[in-house]
Amino acid sequence: MAEPYLICPKSWRRSTLEPDGDLITRVDSGGTPSTSVDAYWDGDLPWLTPKEITSLQDGLFVSRTERSITQLGLEHSSAKLLPPGTVMLSKRAPVGAVAVNAVPMATNQGFLNFRCGPALRPLYLAYWLRANRPYLDKVANGSTYPELYQSDLFEFELAVPPLDVQDRIIEVLSALQFAALLGLPLEQSVTRPEAMVALQAQNRRLSSIRDALLPQLLSGALDVSKKP
Repeated sequence: MAEPYLICPKSWRRSTLEPDGDLITRVDSGGTPSTSVDAYWDGDLPWLTPKEITSLQDGLFVSRTERSITQLGLEHSSAKLLPPGTVMLSKRAPVGAVAVNAVPMATNQGFLNFRCGPALRPLYLAYWLRANRPYLDKVANGSTYPELYQSDLFEFELAVPPLDVQDRIIEVLSALQFAALLGLPLEQSVTRPEAMVALQAQNRRLSSIRDALLPQLLSGALDVSKKP
């Protein structure tokens, strides 16, 4: 196993991603109904694949999918209908992409899906996994392509502060995310090339600041436990 990527305060709770009823209540994979049975497809149940969240860099929530399945397709496959707030981690092609479902949703077998307990906010876990992407890349293995295995992830160390600190970290990251995305709609109103260049440079700086602060916040290096 690789060494944990983030070193966190000793006062934070240490655990793994293995279900314990408090932080993680359940971990599921997904499944794919037979593509040769039309009755399994084009229903009203969203069905997610890893490639759909590969470029999900500017957000975490997902509510729509390219394909959907029917209740019959769900029942005749290993797919499971996941409640909103499930943290969905792609285990291959690619490794380590993260999303949180905003609506009930199923996934294919390319995911490990974590249901959080009362002591862990889904967004905190999602940000934690995103910040620990270098660690996930190191532990991924496979004979033909990199893959994350559940047994390895159950040794993955998770450092969790109290709920109020989790909420503050999420608030700060959400504000940074908002600032980073604020310039995108403004680009539509720019009429001069030099103004567009300046605006795009500003957007890149804000995104860089957001990405740099993510591990700082999740490692406790930036203390947000007290509001100013």
